Amino acid sequence: MNYYRTFLLLFFFIVQIAPAQDEQERREAEIINVQRTIVAKLTGHEPIKGKKVLTSRASKSERKLAADYLLTSLNEAGLEGEKHTYNVADKKGNQYNGVNVYAEIPATNGSDEWVIICAHYDTVDKSPGAVHNATGVAIAFYVAKKLGELEERNKNFMVVFFDHWKSNMIGMRRFITTKLQKDSYNVHSMHRSDYMGWDNDEDRAIELLASSLSLESLYRLESPVPIYKRTVATPESRFFSNFGYETVTLTAELKNADNSPFVRQSEDKYTTVNFKYLASTTEITYSVMKALAKE
Repeated sequence: MNYYRTFLLLFFFIVQIAPAQDEQERREAEIINVQRTIVAKLTGHEPIKGKKVLTSRASKSERKLAADYLLTSLNEAGLEGEKHTYNVADKKGNQYNGVNVYAEIPATNGSDEWVIICAHYDTVDKSPGAVHNATGVAIAFYVAKKLGELEERNKNFMVVFFDHWKSNMIGMRRFITTKLQKDSYNVHSMHRSDYMGWDNDEDRAIELLASSLSLESLYRLESPVPIYKRTVATPESRFFSNFGYETVTLTAELKNADNSPFVRQSEDKYTTVNFKYLASTTEITYSVMKALAKE
């Protein structure tokens, strides 16, 4: 009799968890399907337009192809993609002509707060830039796509793909000063991903740098995987904080040396990306954005 009861309890437990597992697998497959395409085209694993294949996203022509692709992708996802162009010289007289690509996802309740999800899309020369940073672009794109499908958003959201990261973050700097600051956006927080997509020990853990305990706590609350706290600020986070913006940076486990050894090299390819890990981090990020949308 005890054996029979144990069997029944086990049966009902399996019946209850099976639908949840099926739903989780479905979501993971959906994320991977979208992100494989983005990373493949940005890294030259697949043609980005016609027969044109990127070798990196460093030259002006390759960055233009990448920007055009991202703009088209945003529009096809039901978001209104826009270009933010700039032409500026640095103190040494070097001229930078670039394009940031972005889309606004308005709140449904008239809020004036903006949550910004961002990543840089350019690379160093001769690097396909998979983990650095096509994967960050893939996270931001998918999360923005899903946010646009929500029926209710109590905050505005914006997705931004920055140009010229490798040139002292000029694209990001120009976007903040000539767009966010100039147009007086009330920025709640900025969230960015980089160096994501390598998970040698397959624990799906991430590293997090947050400017506030509330943001750090929110990610920890929504994460089913270990989160390691980063204690060293990044140049991007320092720049954001100069304007009083709360920020979050997500990476692979740099602290524990579980990160890609190919960053900024010719071997930073599509084939090195762990897409299940990328999907896991993407789902955490989306869960956080959904929580912010409900506040």
